[in-house]
Amino acid sequence: MPRHADPVLRRRQVADALLRVAGAEGLDAASIPRIARELGATTGLVQTYFSSKDELLLFAFDHLGELVNDRVERALSSDSCATIGERLFLGMSVLASADESEQDGEGRIWLAFLARAAVHPALRARHVAGTAAVRDKCRYAFAMASNAGEVDPGLDPGDAALALAAFADGVALQRALEPELVTKDVARGLLRGYLDRIFARQH
Repeated sequence: MPRHADPVLRRRQVADALLRVAGAEGLDAASIPRIARELGATTGLVQTYFSSKDELLLFAFDHLGELVNDRVERALSSDSCATIGERLFLGMSVLASADESEQDGEGRIWLAFLARAAVHPALRARHVAGTAAVRDKCRYAFAMASNAGEVDPGLDPGDAALALAAFADGVALQRALEPELVTKDVARGLLRGYLDRIFARQH
């Protein structure tokens, strides 16, 4: 890892190293010295970009969120003519670690950050904000579907969004803990079945 480089790029590389270590060994193992070894750099060089483990942890969480959001955007742009239900399926498949481009271990990383967020106020605030943004997008999609007559007219978009986000989180959790049982295909089937029941009026 060269000493002189673009600071933004280097911070992302350090965050990527933290994510690799967290995926393989757990978040507790992702110390500054361990991350430096992962990068082939010195501890001092890593500390040039992050003054503390806490600063790095928060940056890495935001970086992970950006990577996932980029995958969601790519998934949605792959089929611009998709129905509202299909677009929800594509987006939530990414969040449930069930899309084709999902990397092995990503679910474990998400789970590790989730556990840490329960006792880390700043990390929890970021997680809550991200989850709220997902629910807002789902709520908007369900409202559009309701206006288009694609779902039951009695469907409450807010309740439906909350339930779908919770369901996808549950699938992601099981993907992380039992990937041999809850494979990508199984996870996608669960999401497909869940959404098909809501959008049954289309069939």
